[in-house]
Amino acid sequence: MGQLLKLSDYVSRYEIDIYRYPARYVRLKKERWQRLKQDWENRKKGYNDLPFWNDYEKKDSSIIIKSLRLFRRKKKDIKEEVDLPSEQQLRHHTMEELKETFRKELFEFQVNWASSTVSKVSYVKKSYYFDTLLNFLLNELPDTYFVFYEPSFILKKAPVDLEVIVLTPSEVWLIHPLRGNSHTIFQPESDRFWVRKQDGRNERILHPFISLRRMKTVVEGILSEKGMSLPIRTAVVAKDSFIDMPAAGKNIKIIDKRSFDTFKQSILKNKSPIKHVQLKAADILLSQSLTKSEHRLSEGEQ
Repeated sequence: MGQLLKLSDYVSRYEIDIYRYPARYVRLKKERWQRLKQDWENRKKGYNDLPFWNDYEKKDSSIIIKSLRLFRRKKKDIKEEVDLPSEQQLRHHTMEELKETFRKELFEFQVNWASSTVSKVSYVKKSYYFDTLLNFLLNELPDTYFVFYEPSFILKKAPVDLEVIVLTPSEVWLIHPLRGNSHTIFQPESDRFWVRKQDGRNERILHPFISLRRMKTVVEGILSEKGMSLPIRTAVVAKDSFIDMPAAGKNIKIIDKRSFDTFKQSILKNKSPIKHVQLKAADILLSQSLTKSEHRLSEGEQ
């Protein structure tokens, strides 16, 4: 599950300490799944009267409560813990249903980390929760992949909005997403425009290569200013639609509904662990990103 380092211009946990939070996320995810799976399996075996939070908290000396303290750090450190499974979650009949619930939970957990800290919070657009590309990146990519989704960077004191950056252990992917459904077709029209065809209507859109060239210039510039250089790959991705054009050459990948699964499998083959150079690059990009947030209200102010 790819890690969401930056979402739009929201405040992010990873901005606090990029060298600590990726490992923390992986550990919490693993512990959460083990807890959820264990309780579900116990329930399937007929142990239907498992205690939940109220009962657990009364048994301070139990092994269970000791393990739960791994999740519940500081009370004020909101959402840096993983709750025990609810009664409803354990009612799933199959393992696949349980996994789907777990994926949805992890998605919301990541969005929370990418929009809040202990003292600050940013308010998330509801559309992000239904964004199919964002869901794919967070649910399907390896834990070692870092995602910047529609981030804004400060260049020469001015904000610059980009689209999707995926920082892998060995390279940077810049992605221009094309939104549509299974009836949508994208076609090049000229050096400056493409056409989006859907339901008998044609809509002219800016050529995605223009956006990718701009993204590459920005990202290369930010990294090179700090003495860093990583291979940069670019792609136009229409996850749910079709792109009607010849191959774009070696520099830009064209990925649509027909080739998306192949692209996905090629990504999943990368088993490399998180690397120091990757963390350093993430730190540089986060330091140049725009953040807008508000201070959390204290309990006395709420």
